[in-house]
Amino acid sequence: MNLFNSINQRKSCRQYIDEPFSLAELEKIKEVIKSFEPLFPDVHLNYRFATETKGMFHVKAPHYLVISGKGEEGEQENAGFIGQQFMLWLNARGLGGVWLGASRDASKNRKSSDIIVIAFGKVEGSSNREESEFKRKDISEITNDTEDKGIKAIHLAPSGMNIQPWYFEKRAEKLLVYRQILKPPKSLVYKLTRVDMGIALCHYAVASWHYGADFDFQPGGSGPEKKGYEYFGHANIID
Repeated sequence: MNLFNSINQRKSCRQYIDEPFSLAELEKIKEVIKSFEPLFPDVHLNYRFATETKGMFHVKAPHYLVISGKGEEGEQENAGFIGQQFMLWLNARGLGGVWLGASRDASKNRKSSDIIVIAFGKVEGSSNREESEFKRKDISEITNDTEDKGIKAIHLAPSGMNIQPWYFEKRAEKLLVYRQILKPPKSLVYKLTRVDMGIALCHYAVASWHYGADFDFQPGGSGPEKKGYEYFGHANIID
């Protein structure tokens, strides 16, 4: 399914109708989630649904998706990459969702390896917004090419505390990806910038697929230094 249109209209939804999905519907949703492309195919995640969470900025919703791993490298990035596909999928169906980075499963099923929670369900009002309503950094703050179609998609990506901890430097042969190094006090309270990077790369991937280009991200390696950031990897450029 083409999720591209949802990038330009999806909003984080915090008001839900108390109409839970059936168990059969939830099982179908879980199968859809498992069908999404991962950022790192060899890094596996687990998914379960919860009906109660707790934490700062709590949102009351009929359902919560808890994404869990084993504490391995690359899990946070995969959680962001797959979780954002789920967000776009929800929007394409008139449903809503919101990332809850500060929330945890409040049931006995909670695990130390839980990565992040997503609230979702049927929403009060619309799950869409106008592009002018997105509150983001100026695009020139996150890239050296403000006209790139994929980076325009990244510009609309959500992030924890709206930090947008990324920079994308376009070179002739590839797109260099950087992750911001947070400093106190933000670094003391927010630890999920790798999830955010997965979300941003999801938007770039969805844009790539929309425009008929292959998406390929190579993590790590070395690249030119950028003050305040660490080199995160590189992706192929959308032609």
